[in-house]
Amino acid sequence: MNKRIDEKFVVNKVIEFMVNKKDGNWHEERIEKSDLHQHGVDIRLVGGRKNSEYFFVECKGKSYAKSAQSINKEGWLNALGQIITRMNVKRYSISRSDGRISGINHAYKYGLGLCWESAQVALRRIPKEVAEVLCLHIFSVNDKGIVKMFTPSQFGKPYDKNEF
Repeated sequence: MNKRIDEKFVVNKVIEFMVNKKDGNWHEERIEKSDLHQHGVDIRLVGGRKNSEYFFVECKGKSYAKSAQSINKEGWLNALGQIITRMNVKRYSISRSDGRISGINHAYKYGLGLCWESAQVALRRIPKEVAEVLCLHIFSVNDKGIVKMFTPSQFGKPYDKNEF
C-alpha cells in the first residue's frame, strides 16, 4: 500500500482497527470523528466491554518535510499535550485511610494515533506508571496501514522498528 500517512489516514485506520477489534464492542454508529483543524479530539468512541466506556484519541500524521526525522520523533509531544488538556474527568480515587491512590477510572481511556516512528519514541519516553494512571494507549500505524495497539503496561521501554 505505502500511502502517505497523513492525519486523516491515521484517523481512519485507528477507527477501522477499533471497530474490527475482537471483543472491542465499539459501536460504529456512535463514533465521532472531527474534521481537520476542528477543536476537540480527533476520534471519540463509545462502547467497550460495559457499553459505558469512552475512548478519546488524538492523531498525528507523518511529516514528509525536510526536517521530517525530528518532527516525527517529537510530534507525539504535541498530541500528548492536546489529549491531556482535554482530560476533564477525575482519573483516580484516593483512599481515606492512608491517602494513597486506591483506584483508577477505567471508563475513560485516552489514546495517541501516531505513525510508527513517533510511536516508537513515545513508548520509550512515557513512563508506564503515567500511562496507567491516564489510561493512555498508543495506536501505531505503519507504512502499510497496519495498526498495532500498545496498552499502558507496554510503555516505558524501547522497541525495535521491526515490532511495528
